[in-house]
Amino acid sequence: MDQSKKCTFSVVVPVYNSERSLEELYQRLSATFEKMGASFEVIFVNDKSSDTSYAVLRKIHKRYPENTTIIDLLKNYGQHNAIMCGFNYSRGAYVITIDDDLQNPPEEIPALFKKLEEGYDVVFGIPEEKNHKAYKNLGSLMIRKLNRKIFHLKDKMSFSSYRIIRREVVDEAKSIKTPFPYISGMLLTITTSVTNHKVEHLARKYGRSNYNLAKLIHLSFNLLINYSSIPLRIVAVFGFTISIISLIIGLGYIFKQLFIGKAPEGWTTLIVFISFYNALFLVFFSILGEYISRLLKESSKISQFVVRTVHYRKGSSDPRQEVASSQINVIDE
Repeated sequence: MDQSKKCTFSVVVPVYNSERSLEELYQRLSATFEKMGASFEVIFVNDKSSDTSYAVLRKIHKRYPENTTIIDLLKNYGQHNAIMCGFNYSRGAYVITIDDDLQNPPEEIPALFKKLEEGYDVVFGIPEEKNHKAYKNLGSLMIRKLNRKIFHLKDKMSFSSYRIIRREVVDEAKSIKTPFPYISGMLLTITTSVTNHKVEHLARKYGRSNYNLAKLIHLSFNLLINYSSIPLRIVAVFGFTISIISLIIGLGYIFKQLFIGKAPEGWTTLIVFISFYNALFLVFFSILGEYISRLLKESSKISQFVVRTVHYRKGSSDPRQEVASSQINVIDE
């Protein structure tokens, strides 16, 4: 890579319906790196926004072509897929992921970098107090507990979408081709040299959060299916428990027939057990089917994202030659 194309920091910003915050976000990022005396690039990945976000990003790129790359995805793939797309276009020695809503202050980047310099591969910026609605705080708590269970995290270790990552870890993450990426989980499979750093979390300045209860539930489901066998274990324990209960009830009926001389009356109990077992099998096969479906999608190498248009940072080359064709497909420039 030519020296002119190198930069110290790459900031990946997944964008979805954030037309009012994008200009301010870039200005604050630029001011932060100027104070640090560091070279940087900002990679905005438009995840099929339905507002004028893409038009705003085009204006930002025209004004600051030396520091911005704008990527427009063909459809909405979700935050984690959009970040993976940004990883593939990043050039910096350190990669930062930050949300587009200004709740994560860019001014915290120097503190995150200072923590990384202590020898860590990944540093997560964890809010001291989140400015979210009650249901989202509850959802975040649920995700946090799942993370602890699935990834065997230490008591005080948490994940967040505000992170700084070393280049070699990002390069390894790019080689993971799952169509269902979960960035924090992927990073933890690559390195255990991770830590948290407390950061400020501001109230949302513009609009409403794009994360709703349904998306939080969907993320929880992805965590359970993609990174654990917990659902299968739950079904196995549940089935074993019901089998024991059924055996006890069956022995009770046999005892009643042999020693009391009274057979069970009617078919109510039998019908209840048959219905219950049918429902149990349906749940079991649904979960098993979800695992099989995802395995098929993994093996068929479905793209994590498809890019419609790229507006490159001035002076940078086309990075597609460095990206596996199974991960990226550019339709048009």
